[in-house]
Amino acid sequence: MIVRKLVLGLAAAFAVAAAAGVAVVAAAFAVYALLRDVLGPSGAAAAVAGLAALLVALGALTLALMARPPGAKRDEASVTARAMDFARDKPIIALGAAALVGFILVRNPKIATTALTAFMAGKAAPRK
Repeated sequence: MIVRKLVLGLAAAFAVAAAAGVAVVAAAFAVYALLRDVLGPSGAAAAVAGLAALLVALGALTLALMARPPGAKRDEASVTARAMDFARDKPIIALGAAALVGFILVRNPKIATTALTAFMAGKAAPRK
């Protein structure tokens, strides 16, 4: 009896996971088809990839915030810690800022290249 309930529960969980996977693929294809005429095939594919990356980043941020105890404070005052604190305190504004940055990077990839080059140059510079 218990084994049967366990097997049925697992089968239901796998069915829900498969349905969610199909829904994600269908949504990605719909976004691609919507943007294909506006941005061209490669631009639409890049937009779908960017949207997927944004959703994964938001999911990771949500899980990271959920894993942190409510009263815990960080000792370091790094940029990353301050950004995480800001995102926790004002999630709607942080989501809007992330969407705006993503939109700007999709519209002008030269900015992303410049930022990445500056970041890598800063890492390669010798420390005194």
